[in-house]
Amino acid sequence: MPTAVDTLIARLQADCTAAEDTERSVRASVEAQIKAAETARAFAWRRLNALTDMAKAAAGEQDRETAIERQLVALFREIGWIETSLAELGDGAQPLIDALRPIAEALHAQAHSVPAKDGEEPAPVADPIEAFRAFEVWYERERGLPFLKAYERYVPPTPLVEF
Repeated sequence: MPTAVDTLIARLQADCTAAEDTERSVRASVEAQIKAAETARAFAWRRLNALTDMAKAAAGEQDRETAIERQLVALFREIGWIETSLAELGDGAQPLIDALRPIAEALHAQAHSVPAKDGEEPAPVADPIEAFRAFEVWYERERGLPFLKAYERYVPPTPLVEF
């Protein structure tokens, strides 16, 4: 038969175990929130870099088709998939290029807006950020991974040698 002291100690031990379980749960939740915030921050900066490169390419070229190609080259060079030309991607990349095209078109239209004719409303211009986010949704649905993970490159450890 447990004594009053044994019962008291057992209750206190149960409180300790419950507190440890609660702490583990809180730590796991906080770690997940930190990881999600870290990913959101990294993706926001990557999105900025991608759209900045594309916007600069769009602004630098008046011809729409040339500007679109230069934007896509800038994007794929930024993530390390090509060196100089979209042809390096091969035919299998055509769906990807087609999905990115609305972003490039929106950036070009924004950079080279056509003034409205007298008495007419200016033509609406698509929001490139919304187009990029729509692309991100498409890419993740098609490939199973976020597009902005493409910026992550494995760098093998380099041994340090002292001379």
